[in-house]
Amino acid sequence: MIRYDFDQVFGDDYLHFSGDMLTDERSDMDVELIVRLLGLQSGMRVLDVACGHGRIANRLAQLGCEVVGIDNSARFLDVARQAGRPVDYRLADMREIPPDGPFDAVVNWFTSYGYFDDATNRAMLASWRRALKPGGRLVIDHQNRQRLLGVMAATGWPPVTLRERGDDLLIDRTTFDVASARTNTERIIVRDGSVRRYWFSVRTFAFTELRDWLLDAGFGEVAGYGAEGEPLALGSRRMVVVARA
Repeated sequence: MIRYDFDQVFGDDYLHFSGDMLTDERSDMDVELIVRLLGLQSGMRVLDVACGHGRIANRLAQLGCEVVGIDNSARFLDVARQAGRPVDYRLADMREIPPDGPFDAVVNWFTSYGYFDDATNRAMLASWRRALKPGGRLVIDHQNRQRLLGVMAATGWPPVTLRERGDDLLIDRTTFDVASARTNTERIIVRDGSVRRYWFSVRTFAFTELRDWLLDAGFGEVAGYGAEGEPLALGSRRMVVVARA
């Protein structure tokens, strides 16, 4: 059984601790890569799912794209709208059929795929394929499982990561389940004198496995890249997958 405390994982603690990591510079670089890999131009229709607090969607709109952003967190969408960009933000479950297609591109960024069981994850790929125009493209930014397992083996079991903001701490304790190919994480938050614990789980993929899932979902061409758009390698920090409808 998959344990994923969505409301806690994607809540105020996430926003509190993510600022030092999800900087404007990083977001600008992410959008530059997305535009390059998808061939985006002003006027193209883009679906950002899950859009979170809008760091990608707002920048794409600033470049002239017509963007629909969907997310299951009302708090994140409130933050996204504060930028004042012309993005159509909608509160919705990412498992639902995408709205108002067809789109020129679908963006799924920053490990926002693989939360659910395999049947549901596969169904989402098929729904994104149906949301695209012929020749449209999907991009998925995910963990590179080969690198992840190498790091986990080298750092001990289970690996522990620590993030600090002032006197506040975010601690992740992660294990890997070989049978399901999932990372399972206990997150411990020490903030404002209190301690909170919650859990999340993410399906990981070898590139060949995700490629085959995409082909099964109806995509005709799939390519893999690293975090800066270089050819995907064992040591690539991220796995960025582009699929053509």
